[in-house]
Amino acid sequence: MVLSSESIKKELIEGKLVIEGFKESSFRPASYLLRLSDHILLMEQHDREIDTKSTDTKSFFKAIQIPIEGYVLKPGDFILGASVESLSLPSFLCGELSQLSCYARVGLNINFSANYVAPTFGHNNPSSITFEIKNESCNDIRIYPRVNFCHIRFIQTDLDVKSSYNGIYSGHKEAKAADFSTKPAKG
Repeated sequence: MVLSSESIKKELIEGKLVIEGFKESSFRPASYLLRLSDHILLMEQHDREIDTKSTDTKSFFKAIQIPIEGYVLKPGDFILGASVESLSLPSFLCGELSQLSCYARVGLNINFSANYVAPTFGHNNPSSITFEIKNESCNDIRIYPRVNFCHIRFIQTDLDVKSSYNGIYSGHKEAKAADFSTKPAKG
């Protein structure tokens, strides 16, 4: 069941769901809008490969602060951004990210596959959400910091989960690159 804005507000008031950096104007009928922070990681081309069993990819990215006048993504650019908001989900809610249609309509692809936020994400340590962003258009696209960037829908699980999310992507306030040296691909 997808929570309505009224149900999201109830969970916030009861302290079961935490959204640090909360803005009342970010509610939509059945979602909450997350904003893009002013720090991004731009993926740069390298001569070495990314090994999904051993590479910490942070060296493949260049850290950039988005100025108030915005940052231009060239066609094909891939960046990691983060939500301004930090979240902590209870054991009975998961999150699902989806991009705003205005960005989709110009070819800006956001969270094209990593759109799931596990129950207990940010438990005891509210964490930002990392966004995967790619300019799929044939034009430059200027993005701005602290603007509404994507929806998060909250979905109630049928039962409370028994285990907690303790992945390496929780506990951060900025975008986090993949680290296969800590979390290698498994078969």
